Amino acid sequence: MLVQSSNILMTSQHLAVKEQTKSESLRLWIGDRRPDFEGAEAGRPQPARDRVDLSPQSRNPAQLHDNSNQPVRSRRKEDAEEQSDPMSRFVSILMELLTGKKIKLKSVEPQGEPVDPQKAAELSAAAQQPQQPARAGFGLEYDSRETYLEAESLSFSAKGVVRTADGKQIDFTLDLSLQRVFYSEQSTSLRLGDAVLQQDPLVINFNGSAAQLTSTKFSFDLDTDGSDEQISFVGPNSGFIALDKNGDGRVNNGSELFGTASGNGFNDLAAYDHDRNGWIDDNDPVFSQLKVWMKDAEGKDSLTGLKIMGVGALYLGDINTQFDFKTAGNESLGTLRASSVYLNENGSVGTLQDIDLTV
Repeated sequence: MLVQSSNILMTSQHLAVKEQTKSESLRLWIGDRRPDFEGAEAGRPQPARDRVDLSPQSRNPAQLHDNSNQPVRSRRKEDAEEQSDPMSRFVSILMELLTGKKIKLKSVEPQGEPVDPQKAAELSAAAQQPQQPARAGFGLEYDSRETYLEAESLSFSAKGVVRTADGKQIDFTLDLSLQRVFYSEQSTSLRLGDAVLQQDPLVINFNGSAAQLTSTKFSFDLDTDGSDEQISFVGPNSGFIALDKNGDGRVNNGSELFGTASGNGFNDLAAYDHDRNGWIDDNDPVFSQLKVWMKDAEGKDSLTGLKIMGVGALYLGDINTQFDFKTAGNESLGTLRASSVYLNENGSVGTLQDIDLTV
């Protein structure tokens, strides 16, 4: 081929993104009831920073141990017990790290009067009655989350006209694209004392309703440690999205739900987004295997395929929608963390929600 003349136009576009995020929160309180940290933060803008929340009592631990009107044991014995009590020592060290001040938590024993036999018998009878588990008198919640995203795309296009010496004219258009995405996430949660651990299965809601949690508890191995926890279940118009990995027709433990290990159900589900279009749909092999785990009024389980329920696609994007579910006695059932949407085959829309269940 002998090129006589040509007119070529080439364009390219390159995009590269690297994003790393890290968040930590530490909440500590001393007392029998967890303060409403979330309520105190509502409506208050929070700059990006590490966060430490202390209850009013834990900000001034000395007030918890006012022994001015009570006889105490010798100072030497008291100091020895401070060193031998691991929990007091732990709280002291933690408070010193947070406040930068030397803190000592004193254990005070008032000199009580002898108890008469009748009162002793009453106390003994009361002790034989069923009681709630003893509370630790303090709580600590630590959570950290670190994410890393790396994405790169390249598009190249060329078009032109080439004329050869023998009179031929060649018109062409050429397009080429490359792309890659890497995402990783690490989460750590620690609960001590009266703090309760929450784990978040992914919930799908039907009939236009939002998720609700039952006050009735059910036994289920949510954290896949071989032991059952007592958890609330979602209401009659909702269900947990499940993947029956062993094909036995039932949800055996939390490993067959989304979010119970990582703490983020949407991220767990996104791992199955085969074509990386931000949806779990018919292009993804897992879609035909996804089920909805529901319970009826009698607590009987049902496991039904998403496609049978008329669901067409699950959107993987989510937004923070925090809301606490509590009993009439203000006991925690769980916390709504994030929400998203899904499409039905008939074109209607429903909601997906990531709910932390209190265990």
